[in-house]
Amino acid sequence: MSIINWYHRMSQKRNIKRNAEYIHLSKETFYDETFYLDLRNPQKGHIYLDIKSSSVVGGIYIFERESGYIEIGERAHIGKSTFISVNEIIIGDDVTIAWDCLFYDHNSHSVVWEERKNDTIQELKDIRNGDSPIKNKDWSVVKSAPIHIEDKVWIGTGCKILKGVTIGEGAVVAAGSVVVKDVAPWTMVGGNPAVVIKKLERL
Repeated sequence: MSIINWYHRMSQKRNIKRNAEYIHLSKETFYDETFYLDLRNPQKGHIYLDIKSSSVVGGIYIFERESGYIEIGERAHIGKSTFISVNEIIIGDDVTIAWDCLFYDHNSHSVVWEERKNDTIQELKDIRNGDSPIKNKDWSVVKSAPIHIEDKVWIGTGCKILKGVTIGEGAVVAAGSVVVKDVAPWTMVGGNPAVVIKKLERL
């Protein structure tokens, strides 16, 4: 193992240990060197990340407020992708997610200028106070909705899965797609925004 890899592994172990009370990680799952947790404002007694057994998991898991939750099922493969949650992201069993994907279960800001005009000012105040940059963010004006990835889904590299989306069982999302609405089971979708390319056979 190289010095760089050793350093990454030590940093990862410290990260997991620091957040242990907020996560359930199966010991039967392999966590690669890209696996990292970022809990901005954790709440005592709340579980943010629950990963089941027999999976290979990388990626960055960001929880921007106390209400976020991410669950990953069994026999999943998660590449170096980013998951940002204030609501809920549920990933089923036998799911494959490639590298450089983004799962985002909220809008981050209001679409109304008057409701977001102070976001950066408040962020700067929090940073200068040594706090999380979103400690005092006004989440009441930010829309969010759960993301559900059902069993046997394959999501190609570089995809973006946005709030409120359900991807049905056995669906395939082509590389580079932006998914803004539900995907029917056993279909292939692609593009920006993603549209149906073809129906898939279920053997």
